[in-house]
Amino acid sequence: MPIVKSTSTVSESTTNEAREALDCLHELSQLLNTGLDKKTLTACVRLLEAGVHPDALAQIIQVLRTETRPTKL
Repeated sequence: MPIVKSTSTVSESTTNEAREALDCLHELSQLLNTGLDKKTLTACVRLLEAGVHPDALAQIIQVLRTETRPTKL
């Protein structure tokens, strides 16, 4: 007899898997010294899932970092 999960159990399982994936991604991000926090990584993942080109996203992040970097006087 197949095991049938309730909708809430499936939803919780999916949420937990997404959280674990984000935690792994954040750890990898820290090892690579990207400087991206979990909130920013989540936004990046959503943009990539929506079809944004990875190279374009990387360029935008670099430009934003350059523009927001404090200038030396």
